[in-house]
Amino acid sequence: MLLLSATAARSEPVKVPYSPQVLDACLAANVGLARQACIGVGAQYCMAQSGFGSSNAGMGMCFGAERDDWDARLNAAYQAVLKTDGASDAEMKSLGSAAPPQVPALREMQRDWVAFRDAACTYEMTTWGGGSGAGPAGSECEMTLTARQALRLMARRDRLEARSQ
Repeated sequence: MLLLSATAARSEPVKVPYSPQVLDACLAANVGLARQACIGVGAQYCMAQSGFGSSNAGMGMCFGAERDDWDARLNAAYQAVLKTDGASDAEMKSLGSAAPPQVPALREMQRDWVAFRDAACTYEMTTWGGGSGAGPAGSECEMTLTARQALRLMARRDRLEARSQ
């Protein structure tokens, strides 16, 4: 991840030292609810490795980098669940089942979750009363809620994959 400097004296981009391998290692070492402890480990590593990690901008960039990592994981898990649930819906329909389809419920859940995350993090930012900590607080909120949703969908994906084996 790159950040363009706001100063004229410095025109080269600043590299954000975020490493997805830090999160990968934590997730590999933990299962189930213990994976919640992995939320923020990549951002903390990023802040420790950078010369700007304790600044509001640095914290925001590191939280944002981990949020983007979780978002990619969330989207991959969502697509896998969508595919599996779609196949299940088709099978149930072919059997004449009255069971409600899963795909529309999954899509609605995800849309509603995005709206919830955005509203929750906007609220979190307002608690800073316009202070400079609002930016990092909002970024940390987005990272945390995105991570929790990613873990939820990853667990669903893993259960579905285990069932099909």
